[in-house]
Amino acid sequence: MATKTSDPTTMFTDAFVSGVKQTQELALSGMGMWADLAGKAFALPQLDALPFADALVKPREVVEAGFGFAEELLATQKEFAFKLVDSMSPKASA
Repeated sequence: MATKTSDPTTMFTDAFVSGVKQTQELALSGMGMWADLAGKAFALPQLDALPFADALVKPREVVEAGFGFAEELLATQKEFAFKLVDSMSPKASA
């Protein structure tokens, strides 16, 4: 009995996402080691001790806002792409 193989596109995207995740893990590990080393070598000020620290935007809020924008833009692009494909597709005759 023949076995069903995966779609090449799915295989490519799965491999690509897997590679990105591995790279992210390596980057996080490296940044953690760097932060540990820098923390031992330099006395870093506490953000709460800085003047006007309460007025600063939190890093997580910046990330959330950036990804929120990207999600909205991607959804808009997806909707446009579907409308474009639909407008270019032959119409079924009634």
